[in-house]
Amino acid sequence: MSMTEQKIRKWKRHACLFPCGIICGKKKDTIVLGRILNMSRQGFLIETDCAFNVGDVLSIIASPGREVDGYDLSDSYQGHVRWGQTDESSLMGTYSVGVELAVPIASPEVDAQRSN
Repeated sequence: MSMTEQKIRKWKRHACLFPCGIICGKKKDTIVLGRILNMSRQGFLIETDCAFNVGDVLSIIASPGREVDGYDLSDSYQGHVRWGQTDESSLMGTYSVGVELAVPIASPEVDAQRSN
């Protein structure tokens, strides 16, 4: 990613590798396994073996007790797929999806600003 692209991003990305469950709005009775590869206050990059379409509404169930740079990920999150791509060379999952969250995750930076 170029420096220009990094400056355009609204929120800093935080690298991680956490398992998660994914429920697609179309198939509410099926939980798909995935891994959160990075996260920001507003979204996740998830790798999975299930293909999702742009616009799909997802529920992301994070693992209890997970934290990334002060972000507590012990919750479930609602969002929609903003982009997806196939990565057949990946050793962990065939598909990568970018999920934009409906409600931003509480941020340590924002919480610190509110208390000042």
